[in-house]
Amino acid sequence: MHNDTRETAIAVMRPGECRAWIGQAVASLSEVRARLTQGRMVIVGGTTTRHVVTALTGADPGRDAFAVGWIRDGLLGETPREGRGPGPFLFENGQVSRGWPAPLLERFEAGDIYIKGANAIDPAGNVAVLMASPTGGTIGAAMAILMARGGQLIIPVSLSKLIPSVATVCRLTGQGRTSRVMGTPVGYMPILAGSATVITEVEAVSILSQGLVKATPVARGGVDDCEGALVLALEGPGQAVERVMERMEEWRRDLAEGSGDPA
Repeated sequence: MHNDTRETAIAVMRPGECRAWIGQAVASLSEVRARLTQGRMVIVGGTTTRHVVTALTGADPGRDAFAVGWIRDGLLGETPREGRGPGPFLFENGQVSRGWPAPLLERFEAGDIYIKGANAIDPAGNVAVLMASPTGGTIGAAMAILMARGGQLIIPVSLSKLIPSVATVCRLTGQGRTSRVMGTPVGYMPILAGSATVITEVEAVSILSQGLVKATPVARGGVDDCEGALVLALEGPGQAVERVMERMEEWRRDLAEGSGDPA
């Protein structure tokens, strides 16, 4: 029925589906797969990186147990300490553990991988991470070593976090700089485009279709379960577009059955 003539399709992805899709794409990267058996890799907790871990290990670390900071109930804050897991996933030459990443970072070499989500992305591809820790948390612990030694920083981030300009925000944030905060005071770590591999839904479609399908954002938002949804136009060979649509629908079924968060 389908051939390789170019076709287009329109897909709607709910926020939880976006996170799962991006996480699956990051986990499928050849350099990430290689670090399961050789070299070093850190996967820091987050609602998107959770899906990277699930795809790589076959075990879901849990949204609330794996994430540390989140925006919820109209506040900047932390996930409940009760039930929180032991920290980031640490991979070193085939061994997997969990804990604070600084000791492993000390052994990082060129090409070793640090996977960390972000809270903002701008049209130029700059990203930013909110920091509740006065010493910068997991991103603060990593940036100097990664930049000094040539480690690879991979940032999975949804286009739902698109803002006009990361640079503009830098002068407006900082713990103690603002006089009033809804929730926990935060700092702001900007990461320049080109200094990290940034994976949004657009890059995820390309990765998971082996470069055959191009995704273009069309619209965002909706109501009920589609608040924060992303609408994408897909272009490519007919069979490849159909496979992407089928895979998205498969993720939707899986998430609805409880293997992820649908909202």
